[in-house]
Amino acid sequence: MSKDGTSKTPGETDELEGRGGLMRSVLRSVVKVMTVSDAPDYNQPWQTEGPDGAVGSGVIVQTSRGARVLTNAHVVQNQVFVEVRRYGKSRKFVAEVEGVGHVCDLALLNIEDPDFADSTPALPIGGLPFLGDRVAALGFPIGGERLSITEGIVSRIEMSPYAHSQRNLLAVQIDAAINSGNSGGPVVKDGELVGIAFEAMDEGENIGYMIGAPVVRHFLWDIEHDIQDGFPDLGIVTQPLESRAHRRSLGLSSNSHGGILITGVVHGGSAWGILEKGDVLLMLDGKNIAADGSIRFRKGERIDLTHQVARRHVGETMLVRVFRNGSVQRFELPMKPPRFLVAEDRYDVKPTYYLYGGLLLVPLSRDFLTTWGSEWWQDAPAEIVSIYENEIRSASRSEVVVLQKVLADRVNQGYHDFEALIIDRVQGRKVQNLKQLIRIIESATDEFICFQSHDGSMLVLERDLVEKRNRSILLRYGVMSDRSEDLRE
Repeated sequence: MSKDGTSKTPGETDELEGRGGLMRSVLRSVVKVMTVSDAPDYNQPWQTEGPDGAVGSGVIVQTSRGARVLTNAHVVQNQVFVEVRRYGKSRKFVAEVEGVGHVCDLALLNIEDPDFADSTPALPIGGLPFLGDRVAALGFPIGGERLSITEGIVSRIEMSPYAHSQRNLLAVQIDAAINSGNSGGPVVKDGELVGIAFEAMDEGENIGYMIGAPVVRHFLWDIEHDIQDGFPDLGIVTQPLESRAHRRSLGLSSNSHGGILITGVVHGGSAWGILEKGDVLLMLDGKNIAADGSIRFRKGERIDLTHQVARRHVGETMLVRVFRNGSVQRFELPMKPPRFLVAEDRYDVKPTYYLYGGLLLVPLSRDFLTTWGSEWWQDAPAEIVSIYENEIRSASRSEVVVLQKVLADRVNQGYHDFEALIIDRVQGRKVQNLKQLIRIIESATDEFICFQSHDGSMLVLERDLVEKRNRSILLRYGVMSDRSEDLRE
């Protein structure tokens, strides 16, 4: 008889003890991650916001370099000091970030002290679970100091934008409770790591997400081979081709039901100079593309074609098949990182800026857009949001330069209220990016430096007066340099 008065057969007892022993072994691999970070201040890009603490979770995994702690990149973003503590232990160990993949929201921590992983089993990495599989999420969420275990089932598998990077990667939805502090913790099935918890949907109940094991393996391979931003992108803009009339107008056979239309090609991207606007993309790596942009995934399952691209590593090649000018053609694409016109979120680096005569000039980025708050897409200027949402990198413009604001001085009198202006031209020349803008200004010999915004507004500064006033402007506003480190070369 058990303590609750029920009886169990020998087989049931062995099974329960086996499950309990397996879970106890898994628990020994779980760690708490404590981070002190110092995030950049994109309102004042020459300074930081000051130190702030955060808590997350992690798991010990085995790599070719030895035992390491795997966690989320957002747990250690902008870190200045990281500590970890194993489940059931009191001692904290100093950790160093050995590798980070902000695209896939994963980071690898190294603890040099040999006592940390002494007699601790690394959790083996399993495969991608199936819909309906039961999994357990382990970590240190809010609501207590000790480890928490929640169970649930796999309810959805699809490509989804990760909150940390907004890149579309494989995400697995589970109904196990995922809360603040769970981030970076393991999701396990049958004693194996099948995912890393990383997000929860605030609008729903018990809707959590984990990074699937295939993405974890991809990240670890990239770290092993010293590859940064190892998830490639085709560099194309596409449109579904579900309209029968549209397909016929393009010359596609009435019997065909696959393919999507390429409506744009990103300059410098994987497809640049190979694929063309107007091509119909039919196949990637031997996988047929349906008219809605999906490909076959596993038996009875479909997934967005971007999954096939994300499986590749930067530096590899991919065979594609397109319909062009009435015939099917085959090409080989070199896999490259994405080339964005508006930079995605950046971490662990200082913002880029240039100050000239009190004019604060910055590249348009998601970090800049978020200075308008959590609902920046509604509060930021519509023109800037439209560029972010609709425009792509071209040969004539690789970066959008914005006049963020004006640090008031007599050299820029009359322009103190100007802010969030897209700078289209300097000295009559089209602006390609911020570095080119600086070259134009510093090579100018004219009496005046003229800036023209996207809406036609003009700002004119006296070049000699700017040179006399620049240092005093920097001192008054506590700016160490007129430009960020990445622009000082």
